[in-house]
Amino acid sequence: MPAPKSWLEELTLSKLHRLATALGTPCSGTKLARIEAIRNATSNSVQNGDSRGTVSDLSLLSIDMGIRNLAFAHLTAPAEEVTRPLKHIRYGRPTLRAWRRIAVAESLDVTTSSHRDSALEMSTSAAIELVAAAKESFEPIDYARHAYNLVKSILQTYQPNHILIERQRFRSGGQSAVQEWTLRVGVFEGMLYSVLRTLIEEHKLQLSIEPMQPPRVNRYWLEGSKDLLGSKEKKMVGREVKKAKVDLVGNLLREGSSVICVGKEVQPTALDFISRVSQASKRGRADTTNISKLDDLADSLLQGLAWIQWQNNRRRIEAQGRDAVDMASGTLS
Repeated sequence: MPAPKSWLEELTLSKLHRLATALGTPCSGTKLARIEAIRNATSNSVQNGDSRGTVSDLSLLSIDMGIRNLAFAHLTAPAEEVTRPLKHIRYGRPTLRAWRRIAVAESLDVTTSSHRDSALEMSTSAAIELVAAAKESFEPIDYARHAYNLVKSILQTYQPNHILIERQRFRSGGQSAVQEWTLRVGVFEGMLYSVLRTLIEEHKLQLSIEPMQPPRVNRYWLEGSKDLLGSKEKKMVGREVKKAKVDLVGNLLREGSSVICVGKEVQPTALDFISRVSQASKRGRADTTNISKLDDLADSLLQGLAWIQWQNNRRRIEAQGRDAVDMASGTLS
């Protein structure tokens, strides 16, 4: 049963919104529903460890869903004990170990991420040509094979203990129609869960799977990290959101970031990403091609980093209670 945390009831809706953004919990619904979501999330963050609240070192695989443009980031982070002001466990600075963008119908070799043509060079047009040449099939029997091959490959290569999968929405932008391509990605998403669940049960894997809501990830970075983007009061939509996230990742990857460390094996991809961000910025709004090539990679990385920050923030609140929160604003103190 979640700890009461009665002090949450003192916060207004706007303050609860800020706190929920920092924790990755819902920002909609009644005040009671938002408070209950925060209570559950903070309580579960401790229960996810062992009976003493111990948390293992993290091996996290973050997947941005797609079929011709599936992207994933592999992050590792040490579990560290914080002793002041109150003892709790948190993840230390994460290291990016692998970063790929693939077409799932290709012959998958996730171990080749150090080569330039394995990540950024797989443009949308190149992926379409590759798949068309192979007489791309969208039959469930073929999807199932791709899902199994992908899951087996990433489990053997990266040995994650947590996997995040971007949650698909059937409609976006207020559209009434459900696009056929959206349904195809949704089918593949479901197959990934099925394969993972089967392997977890059969092989007794110590592996947690969690769906990730893109609006919550976007809200965390675009509302909660304005210092990394510069102040942006105007609400962003569509391509503006994509560009903002790509720019943000470019800033994070540059030398000196306190948020992430780039592993040696990923440095060529990271440098290429930074170069392309700079090129796109110089060319202005007209250059949408480079942004589209970088968008999926950016999403997979930001999703993983947001989850790590959410876990740390939740554990901090569970340990410190109201002392972890600036009650005047609803932000973490």
